[in-house]
Formats: sequence, structure tokens, C-alpha cells
Amino acid sequence: MTQANADASAGTANINHDGTPIPGIPAPDISLGFSGIPRSKQPPLTGSQRRILECTYRLAEANADVPYALFVPSTYDPAKPWPLVVDLHGLNITPLQQILFDGTTDLAERFGFIVLAPMGFNLSSWWGSRAGKPVETAAVKPGEDVRYSNTELAEIDAMAVLALIRAKYTIDSDRIYLMGHSMGGAGTYYLGGKHSDIWAGLAPISGAGGIAEGTAQRYRSLPTLIMHGAKDSIVPAATSRRAVAALQAVGAPHIYLEFPDKDHEFWIRRGAAQMEQVFLFFSLLSKRTTVAQ
Repeated sequence: MTQANADASAGTANINHDGTPIPGIPAPDISLGFSGIPRSKQPPLTGSQRRILECTYRLAEANADVPYALFVPSTYDPAKPWPLVVDLHGLNITPLQQILFDGTTDLAERFGFIVLAPMGFNLSSWWGSRAGKPVETAAVKPGEDVRYSNTELAEIDAMAVLALIRAKYTIDSDRIYLMGHSMGGAGTYYLGGKHSDIWAGLAPISGAGGIAEGTAQRYRSLPTLIMHGAKDSIVPAATSRRAVAALQAVGAPHIYLEFPDKDHEFWIRRGAAQMEQVFLFFSLLSKRTTVAQ
């Protein structure tokens, strides 16, 4: 990873990294939704961020090369199994932008996690959690006469690149975790519940969609950390509160952290202290030791 690539990924800044105003630029208004999201420049890359790899692989179902971002700690030793965090991006956020959220790779280096940020086919396909439309350039589904949809390809991509990394690196099958922000939070709920046998824990952050009605039982063996900003004008905190109620109703293990006066994104994009909560949570969990029924 180069500083130039990272800087280009950050977009146009409308606020300083510490949240203070930039002279001459109107402060963003978080009540305005997407048009009011705070953005800051990418700060100088840390040592761990310089180790981020931008990769691609061939996804046959999409008839396309699909990118992903990957972080492997400097202490990686293939002779022992390593925990893995799959980190799902939000709407119109790239895998690189997602893995550059403050603290992500620094914490992964400190705690000894590999981090994988998939594309999910493209920037807006919802990780399979919504109905989609056939993609003209995609392959035809076996035994059918229709092509894969964008949302089907999003799920296929996420699971295929996970399999790729598990084959390439020595991954501890009892310590694979799933997290995501916004649309990625929706994907965390969806892929977390659908493929519940894979994950040791989940962390949806400002998650859209929540838990689908009637599916809460799927999470009874999945410790889940839910985080949300109370002032979120894009995905209301009520979405996470409903998810918490659903988990409570079936006795699923969970922690809910709601941050007063925080918006949809800035508090986690530029909030290493909040990101640390995720890695501390995952560090406590292993399918070998977690008892949840």
C-alpha cells in the first residue's frame, strides 16, 4: 500500500481528522444523510497499513476479475493457525477504504488477526441480503437459462474469496469472524445467519436491515457485538435496537453499544478507540471455548 493510493481512496475532505472544521469549508450536517457525511483526508499510513495488499482473483460466476484487500500480520507463521476477520464494506465504499478505517490493521497487528476485505462483486450489491437483477456479463446459472444476479454474485464472491484465503493461509477454523459497516452490517447479519457454522462471532456496525423476521434462532450460537451511533441519519439506531430485541427474545448472546451524538460513519472510520472494541470482543471468542445454545 502506498500513501498515494490511500490518499486517493479518501475522497474530498470536509472536516479535519479530529472532527474539527476546515477553515473556509462548511461543516457537514449529519442530519442531511449521505450529503452530510463527514470526510477527512487519509492520515499518514501506519506501519501496518503499509502492509495492506490490494489483490484480485477470478470469479467464474461473474466472468470477471474481482478485487479484495488483505492484511497479514508481520508475525504470521504458517506453522500455526491464525484467526481471520472478514470485513464487509458499506455502500459505495471500496475494500481498500474499509480496511483503512482507523485502527483496523494496527489492532489486527497487535492482536494477531488476518483481515480480509472482499468486494462483494461491486460496491452496491448488498452481500446477498436483498433481491437483485441478472448481470448481463455474468455466467448462466447451472441448469437454468438466467444469469447470476448482482446480489447472488456478492454472496458468492464473499464466500469464494474466504475459501481462497483459507486455502492460501493457515487459518484457525474455530476463529473466523465477520464484521461490516452499514451495508456491510446488513451483510454481516445475512451471511452471519446463513453460514452460521463458519463464524465464531459477528460485529455489525451501523448495520442496515437488521435481523430478518423469524431468523433470530440462527444467532443463538453466535456471540454478536452490535454498535451504532445514536445520531445516525442514514441507518437509524432503531434498526440495531430491533436486532437486539430479536436476539434477546431467543436468548442469543450479544452486546449492544450505542454511542450518543455519533453519526453514521465518522465515529468508526476515524475512531480507533471504537474499532478496538471489535477486536477485543473477537479476541475473547473461539468456537472451541464459546458455549452458547
